[in-house]
Amino acid sequence: MRPDDKPYVDLGTTFSRGAIGAPVTDTQVEILRMLFTPDEARCAAALDFVPEPEEIVAKRAGLAPDVAADLLTRMASRGLIRGVRGPDGVRVFRLLLFAPGLYEMVSVYPLQSAVEAEKIGRLFDEYFGQAWGRAMHSHDAPLARAVPHLDSPREQVLAYEDAVKLVEAASFAAQIPCSCRETMHNCGCPVDVCLVIGEGVIGGHIEGTPVRDKQYAVNPSIRPVSIDEAVHVLKRSEEAGLVHTTLNVQQDSWFICNCCSHACIFLRGITELDIPHAVTPSSFWSVIDEGECNGCGACEEACHLSAISLVDGVAKVDYERCLGCGVCVRSCPTEAIRLEKRGSEIYTPYVDFNAFAAARGAAPHVHTH
Repeated sequence: MRPDDKPYVDLGTTFSRGAIGAPVTDTQVEILRMLFTPDEARCAAALDFVPEPEEIVAKRAGLAPDVAADLLTRMASRGLIRGVRGPDGVRVFRLLLFAPGLYEMVSVYPLQSAVEAEKIGRLFDEYFGQAWGRAMHSHDAPLARAVPHLDSPREQVLAYEDAVKLVEAASFAAQIPCSCRETMHNCGCPVDVCLVIGEGVIGGHIEGTPVRDKQYAVNPSIRPVSIDEAVHVLKRSEEAGLVHTTLNVQQDSWFICNCCSHACIFLRGITELDIPHAVTPSSFWSVIDEGECNGCGACEEACHLSAISLVDGVAKVDYERCLGCGVCVRSCPTEAIRLEKRGSEIYTPYVDFNAFAAARGAAPHVHTH
């Protein structure tokens, strides 16, 4: 470890204590170095995953209150941390999770140059393969779950599996760039198709106004959308053959990502890291009408998880891999595929994810060079 790495190792260690996991590696240090100045990293390392008054953060960081206030304002204005001035005038700040959180904000609050964006994309990709991906997908309950497409049998779709109902139940919805495709640079799928629903990604609801100073602020790539506009985004995603995923909880789902196996940090847990159940399936699965199947192979090509293959000229489903997303249904020219309820119930936890995300523990620094 170089002497000037310490602020970033300390900040990485704080991120690693988040419930999702973000192990400290040399690559993570390089990512943080691109986003935070050394002084900002020292200050951010003193933050918690729950909002606290800036005076508490300053004391923990060992900084003068005015110095900490300036650093916190700078970071909040660039979307690197969450800052809110409450109705009583007290400013509170909290650290975002590494993901969902900071990772998404790198796309919402873009870097200054295309060269920087390409570099940080390579670093995120490297970090995913080294340590981050396995940490993200090592929990008993997967972080994400698949949501069936909009044409699924409506009378059988549970409320927390209905993409439209998820949007309707949220305090607001906004369209943001897909952070995976923005940073990975390895995919030709649409970028402008991810939806933030509610305030979970940035740490949940905090009463007051965002801390934002125009001299430091970066204009975010975020567009509030109506329910009709959100449905249009979902339909465009289905037309592009993408998989709807959301947070694997029954309420306060945070996001609806529209994923592919080329870039998505959720699906790549299955396809690249060989973690079979990195994403929880929907309560549906695909069923083939063999009499209608013409063996064209469109479904096999469309499936992101290789859950369908042709056997003796007929499509067969691997039910251990099928997410019940419905991508194959849209691809079939003879309508030989349909979604049906699975034979066994899929468990979706009911948790207060903001409380879960505030859990903290220790994590070591892992050298990768």
